[in-house]
Order: sequence, then C-alpha cells, then structure tokens
Amino acid sequence: MTPVDSGPHASLERMNRFQEAEARQIIRDLELPAGSRGLDVGCGVGLWALWLAEVVGPGGHVVGIEPEALKVEAARALVGGKTEPGRLEFTPGDGTAIPLPDRSVDWVWCGDVLHHIVETERALREFARVVRPGGRIIVKESQVLSAMFLPGHPELERRIQLAEIRRTLGEGAGRSFQERRQTTPASLRAAGLAGPSLRTYMLERRAPLAPADRDYIQHTVFSRNWGDRLRELLTAEDWQARSRLCDEGSAANVLRSPVYYCLYPITVFSTRAPA
Repeated sequence: MTPVDSGPHASLERMNRFQEAEARQIIRDLELPAGSRGLDVGCGVGLWALWLAEVVGPGGHVVGIEPEALKVEAARALVGGKTEPGRLEFTPGDGTAIPLPDRSVDWVWCGDVLHHIVETERALREFARVVRPGGRIIVKESQVLSAMFLPGHPELERRIQLAEIRRTLGEGAGRSFQERRQTTPASLRAAGLAGPSLRTYMLERRAPLAPADRDYIQHTVFSRNWGDRLRELLTAEDWQARSRLCDEGSAANVLRSPVYYCLYPITVFSTRAPA
C-alpha cells in the first residue's frame, strides 16, 4: 500500500512502511507481555500502535495519543478497524500532559517523537507517572547516527546532513534534532530514570528497491526532507549536485542505479520506572 502524495500525513506513513520489516522485529525483541496495556506517545498515523497491539494479543490494550486532531483521525481511518474492538484506541493527547491516570499502563512507547518535544524532561516525567512501578519506558529514535542515501557521494551527503541540522535548530529551541536524539540517555537520567539499555538496528536496502522503499527515499527523503527547505542552506553548486542525483525526473537519479543501496539506523532506548 502506497500513500497518495496529496495526503496530509503521507510522509509519516511512508517512513513507517519503509521501516515495517525491522519495526516488527524491534517490537518482537521487546518481549512485551501478552495481555499488557501500553501507551504510544505521538502515535502518528497509527501503524506502530497497530503492530504493538498485535504483539500483546487479544487480552492487551494499546492507546495512541497525538496532539493534532487530524493525525488522530488519520490513525483511526488507517488502522482503527484492524483489530478486535477494545484492543486499540486513538485519542487526542500531549506527551507533556498525558490524559491517563497514574500507574495505568504497563509500558510506554515513544517512537521518533521525543526529539520534537522541547520540554523533554517534563514529557519523560509524564511517561514515568502513567506507567506502573517497574514498567518499561521505551524511546525509539531513527538516525541517531545519520543514514546514508547517496552511496559514493559522502562529502555532498554530509553537507546536506549539516544543512538539515541547521534547519532543525529553530524547531528544537536551539538544539538540532540529531543532538536531541543523541542525548536521549542524558534526558532519561535528568528525569530520574535509570540509564537505559540501547540497541541499534541497521536497515539495509538495495536495488531493485521494493515500492515502499523507493517511495520513501524519493518522496520523503529526496523531495521533502532534502527539498526546497534546504535550498537556501546549500551552496548553488551543492544544490545543483543534489538536484542531479535526487530529482525524480533526473536521468542521473541515484535510485536508477542497478547497484544502489542505502543504510538507515534505528536506535531503541529502554528503561524502567522506579519500583
């Protein structure tokens, strides 16, 4: 299933579809108890919440929260009917003010969201409030280490990555998204949580690309993330080189290469609430 370009949350769905095989492995590796209750903070279009609900089984329950009502509706529309009634629900909610009682869930999942929350410590204390004593708090962040999407062009890709870092400084209150991702263990400690375990998964994709992989790399990475919002942060020469390698209509687009491959890391940080 490929999201339509005009959908308001197409880029988020594309990322989830790109990650799906490893996402399901990540969730299996968590060994969440069957029948447990969990919270997905910043559930987006709901795919991860669905996969989590599938793993905890018929006796389990997963709540996904999102501050944007449109995303809540998108999640309900995309996956709301894919489990038995009562196993999966989506509701408006903010990670810094979670609309759940104290100690009401067995685990909290937060995937690719914490680096967006400027009040990081406040959010983590909310995670600890709603999880039962000894329950798990799991933070997943893609690209704690930068991905590689332009094999053979390391200098250009690094300059594009540096432009991305500069672009996110405003959204991150003066700290880039990558800095926020990399300081997750320190943020957990600052919130009174034990130093987390961590595990990194490396996604590897190579030609010929599956439709979901090509769709994500072309439309979300090349056209959106590396699109016009980076133009002013790159030199004219670098923008021209980026356009030659990344524009969908370019004869030199790297995705046309029969030896194309990319590497994309995902890191999972896991800790427990105080007993």
